[in-house]
Amino acid sequence: MKIHTLLFAILVSVPPSFARCEEVMIIANLQGQDAPIEKWQIRDIFMGNPSDWSIEPVGLRPPNTARTIFNTNFIALTESRIQGYWAQMRFSGRKTQPKEFGSQEEALTYVLNNKNSMTYVLSTTEVPDGLVVIFQ
Repeated sequence: MKIHTLLFAILVSVPPSFARCEEVMIIANLQGQDAPIEKWQIRDIFMGNPSDWSIEPVGLRPPNTARTIFNTNFIALTESRIQGYWAQMRFSGRKTQPKEFGSQEEALTYVLNNKNSMTYVLSTTEVPDGLVVIFQ
């Protein structure tokens, strides 16, 4: 019983900075088309499922904090399950994985220079002119 009380006291005393949870936002370069506004629509686009939008998804290479948060909140799969899914899609020739970049800056530059593309970044990232936040 004493150990449970001790563990509870430790957990309650954790500073709020450790409990801070970062979020991502979906950034796009939309030219003449509406944006997907639901999580499931964004998930479908990033997982290569047919959709009403002709938007090119752009991702970040693992390990990346924004990618981890995006996978958890939008895709709802672990990194290993996503990698397995794309390996199976490549092997069967059914779908191709989104382009991936090593940093948020590279992904944002690509999206800025390519119409009808989108990516995810940490919510603390400054959005360049010409791009819009379509989900936060």
